[in-house]
Amino acid sequence: MKLLKTLLFIGLLTVALVGGTLVFIHYYTKHNDALVQVPSVEELRIDKAIRVLEDGGFTYEISDTVFRDGVKLNSIVDQIPDAGFEVKKGRKVFLVVNASEVPDVEMPDLAGKASFSQALRILENRGLKLGKRIELQMSEIKDPDSKPVIEQRYAGKDEQIPKGTKIKRNSTVDLVVGVMIEEAVELEGEELPQTDTE
Repeated sequence: MKLLKTLLFIGLLTVALVGGTLVFIHYYTKHNDALVQVPSVEELRIDKAIRVLEDGGFTYEISDTVFRDGVKLNSIVDQIPDAGFEVKKGRKVFLVVNASEVPDVEMPDLAGKASFSQALRILENRGLKLGKRIELQMSEIKDPDSKPVIEQRYAGKDEQIPKGTKIKRNSTVDLVVGVMIEEAVELEGEELPQTDTE
């Protein structure tokens, strides 16, 4: 008899727990609410994107801040769920925002360490651009393909940029390149985007 009462109590408790859980899930997931489409907020400025979401009955959370070239500062670069996805009203939309300013990068150590072709790749990987290529004739250079970087300068200035200096991403850098004496000629027709010789 005692065993029967215990089993009955456990059964009732189980029914109550399962029933309560189902009621909670039904309330929490709002089964009776109609589905709405998530609006597209990518490429919008963060303030406008928030207005669009709130006007549509959505909440939001900024999940990450990144920097992407070619994208407006302080604008949305990604959203989850994607635009057009059908969800319940009030759903949270997670946003990835482009940074509010262009980040700094460290100036690499090119002078005396890299050839001109290597320097171009390193600058590109750091998010920096080549300004002028200034050729310096050097009797020490015997290989016409050597072309070592002698100095790295702020664009349009004679001032050198020390390695490790913080400069804005997409900044332009002038390079002084050593060449053989007979190689120091005007490079007409050579395809070097955004470069000059002096």
